[in-house]
Amino acid sequence: MSSCNVRDRLLEVAGPVFSEKGFEKTTVREICQKADVNLASVNYYFGDKEQLYLEVICLAKEMGVSRAPLPEWTSATSPEQKLRDWITTLVRRMLGTGELSWSNHLIMREVLRPTKACEHLIQELFRPFVNVADSILKEILGESVPEYRRMQCVFSIAAQCQFYRVSDGLVTLMLGQAEKDTHYNMEQLVEHILQFSLSAIKNLKQELTESEIESSSPVHRI
Repeated sequence: MSSCNVRDRLLEVAGPVFSEKGFEKTTVREICQKADVNLASVNYYFGDKEQLYLEVICLAKEMGVSRAPLPEWTSATSPEQKLRDWITTLVRRMLGTGELSWSNHLIMREVLRPTKACEHLIQELFRPFVNVADSILKEILGESVPEYRRMQCVFSIAAQCQFYRVSDGLVTLMLGQAEKDTHYNMEQLVEHILQFSLSAIKNLKQELTESEIESSSPVHRI
């Protein structure tokens, strides 16, 4: 087996193992046994288990982005359409299934139980993606709305998407598989989250506008 093949084989095997067991409970010995390579291979190609884990996290990030990239927008694209696309992308990344679903599960594990590798995800994946949503909300709400209010909106939207990722089993138990399949497919969830979020955002915009009008009205003294 060539050096390139050994390295790729280690990454291929390590991804699902880290996803299932997490960083702490996964051993280098187990990965090497599953990859059918020498026990010293991890140190030789990656330095240590932590660096191997970071490489796997990078691979999971790239897989998620390539599987569900944001579309290209033009100056004519409405902010509402951009928000729909953003939510669709996030839902697809979170709910992706199939043979490569280990990457989704591993990233979610990092979200719920962060390791040092989560810093890489924040800088290279989460922060840029959140910044896109923030710019969309700035278009809808206007630049006068404080950044922290926009970020609260972004986190609330993301939390709706995350709920269906981490609570899939609970939803199925509460509703039954038939109802879940009928009313909670990916397209229906995107539409619900979009409409629910747009209503909240527009309500916030109206409240802020009314507050600005009240604060700018002259005070009449008798």
